[in-house]
Amino acid sequence: MKRVSSFTVIVAFVCLALVGVALIPLLPVKLNPSRSLPGFTVGFSMPGTSSRVVEMEVTSKLESMLARIRGVKRLNSTSGNGYGNITVELDKHADVEVVRFEASTIIRQTWPQLPEGVSYPTIHMKVPDENASRPFMSFTLNAPSTPILIQQYAEEHIKPRLANIPGIYKVELSGATPMEWRLEYDSEQLRLLGVTLSDISEAVQRHYRKEFLGTHNVDTGNGSREWIRLALVPESNSLGFNPAAITVTATDGKLLRLDELVSAVRMEEEPQSYYRINGLNSVYLSITAEETANQLQLNRAVMDEMEAVRQVLPVGYEVHTSYDATEYIREELDKIYFRTGLTVLILLVFVWLITRKLKYLFLIVTSLAVNIAVALIFYYLFGLEMQLYSLAGITVSLNLVIDSTIVMTDHILHRRNLKAFLSVLAATLTTMGALVIIFFLDEKIRLNLQDFAAVVIINLAVSLFVALFFVPALIEKIGLKKRKRRRTQSRFFLLRASLPRRITVYFTRFYVAVCILLILLFGLPVFMLPDKVEGEGRATEWYNKTLGSSTYKEKIKPIVDKALGGSLRLFIQKVYNGSYFTR
Repeated sequence: MKRVSSFTVIVAFVCLALVGVALIPLLPVKLNPSRSLPGFTVGFSMPGTSSRVVEMEVTSKLESMLARIRGVKRLNSTSGNGYGNITVELDKHADVEVVRFEASTIIRQTWPQLPEGVSYPTIHMKVPDENASRPFMSFTLNAPSTPILIQQYAEEHIKPRLANIPGIYKVELSGATPMEWRLEYDSEQLRLLGVTLSDISEAVQRHYRKEFLGTHNVDTGNGSREWIRLALVPESNSLGFNPAAITVTATDGKLLRLDELVSAVRMEEEPQSYYRINGLNSVYLSITAEETANQLQLNRAVMDEMEAVRQVLPVGYEVHTSYDATEYIREELDKIYFRTGLTVLILLVFVWLITRKLKYLFLIVTSLAVNIAVALIFYYLFGLEMQLYSLAGITVSLNLVIDSTIVMTDHILHRRNLKAFLSVLAATLTTMGALVIIFFLDEKIRLNLQDFAAVVIINLAVSLFVALFFVPALIEKIGLKKRKRRRTQSRFFLLRASLPRRITVYFTRFYVAVCILLILLFGLPVFMLPDKVEGEGRATEWYNKTLGSSTYKEKIKPIVDKALGGSLRLFIQKVYNGSYFTR
């Protein structure tokens, strides 16, 4: 079999590395993992009712019915004065659409049995990524005009330009007072016709009410099926408010058209509040990104587009950035990049101090860069997200990757063969096997850590191929050879080999002092002694007169705590008290 040349192997790995670098913009960049357990929330209201009645009459009944759904893992309910909600968690094998259909069916069947005054329970499905469903950027548009005109300008000139940017899921405008239909009537005319205001209100509500007909399972055409909701919607809903299409029933049963009783005028709603910046009215523009979008790149595209919008704004119009979630993401990523760079720098410094060879250092740096670049291809293929956990996995795996390269390089230089690969393979598979346990943990823990484990496993798997093919080819191409030892160097290595033995003999001779020193470095928990002991007896009385006395606490205790507390005192007082828990 003809041996592949070193040049061919190097070129192949460099090409793969370039492909991985080209895929970097396609990797989704986020702050936290977007995966979460499926579930939904059922909410309802019952105005004017105490929490006890809500619990007994509504929450308990719905909870017992929802518990029968297959795939339900856990239920949590809250009953308050006039409201209640039930949170349902599903296991990972549950079909979310089927569960939602069953839940809506149960609610529709149970609702007639609920007491009067209860609103129809609504189902809110849990969003896979709560952060992704929120706007990641928002702007404030202020101008010397009414809010509704500002919003109309944004709808016509700004919103379409932003909606054309790839990666944007939704653009919303808010802050302007909405338009409303105002109905003006003659009270004397209504009295003569036997029509009350409640009759008109009921007629309008009845005309625009949607009738829920149920659900239907349809074929999507590609071999799969999905559930759709069926509802009866009035035709006038799509045509706007039409008083002539609404009929009102008078007291004597006579049917009257609404346009015969009132005159409808469309006008701006009375504002409930005002928001101004520098004396100018303002509206809000919120932008939500797609779940798979790279928010950092999308942020740059949006900022460029908004800068172009500013150039063509009318006189007096101003756009200001009010919220940008990517600022925090950039801060966190900068910290990770700094720590990763520091880790690589420390590892390379140690390599340089031990080898004193520029070619050896070049080999380590090149192998590490190729390893990470090739791994990017598998990040993309497996749909991994670049967030805090996965970036931490890259940092942790750097030293493991360098270990494989160093072991193979040293073995090739000393033995001129690849037999060390079996040892590297065994060590790498052991580490990968330990990380596989993460995929069998509880779902809540696994969803956070699976990207971390996947990144480390991919990096280690790629490092095996780099160590087996790329490292030998690069050693041959750059002409890296084993340095011949001089006589002075042999003496130095002999002295270095005997140094650990001398240290061991010294520690064995003074083992009592060494043990005491180690205990004091770790620390004794004298700082955790109570200021005073309650109870009776000689021991209690002795403690309160000595260790509990004001003289000991004010003059002796601060010195003793620092002298005997060691690192344990620093950890408990500084780390634990200042800690906080997040995902």
